[in-house]
Amino acid sequence: MRLHLPLVRRRGTFLLSALLLAAAVAGGCGLPTDENAQAIDPDELPATLRPGFTATTTTTVPAPLTEARPVFLLTNPQDIERTIVVEVQRQVDRNGTLADVLATLFGEATLTEESDAGYFNTLELFEILSAQVADGVATVDIVHLSPEGEDSAPSADELRFAAAQLVFTASASDGVDGVRILLDGTEVSVPTSDADAEPGSVLRTSAYEQFQPDFAPTTTTTPDAEDDG
Repeated sequence: MRLHLPLVRRRGTFLLSALLLAAAVAGGCGLPTDENAQAIDPDELPATLRPGFTATTTTTVPAPLTEARPVFLLTNPQDIERTIVVEVQRQVDRNGTLADVLATLFGEATLTEESDAGYFNTLELFEILSAQVADGVATVDIVHLSPEGEDSAPSADELRFAAAQLVFTASASDGVDGVRILLDGTEVSVPTSDADAEPGSVLRTSAYEQFQPDFAPTTTTTPDAEDDG
């Protein structure tokens, strides 16, 4: 007589056999069969997972949009009986041209602290039309304005003082060796320290040496005439 096992018992026997087979296969493939955690050597971990790792951040500081550029004003110090140039700083776009630098000297461009120090700016009486540099020479076109804001002829002193400021300021810029000054687009005779330059002349700081703070005029001595006896 054939005995028939209960269905539940046969299913349990099948599951047990399946589990034993799976364990045997896993053991043959080299897979760990234990359920206990294993410590991993820290040296084998990625740097970000090792003990003591600290994430670092890099802060990028934006480049400044402007930079200080030298320009020249005028002053009459008590210990010097003449007008001299004085260097001050103006903030200009760091990619600014010579025209941008010179533009800071036109209009009401003397700061309060500069006025309090006794500095003045003759170029406030003028308006700049253009400034271009070619072959080391800056050609600057300006126009003189009357108190009513109309074009007018400057006095000799006004033009000389304005020219001194322009020449010293432009010459402080890289690539500028001299300055040619136009008055409303026209070449004019520009006064210097000693005389009037020819129209269209290239002016350099040596032409305005008396505006230098450390200028020392040369003196000549005439030998005493010998007595005729």
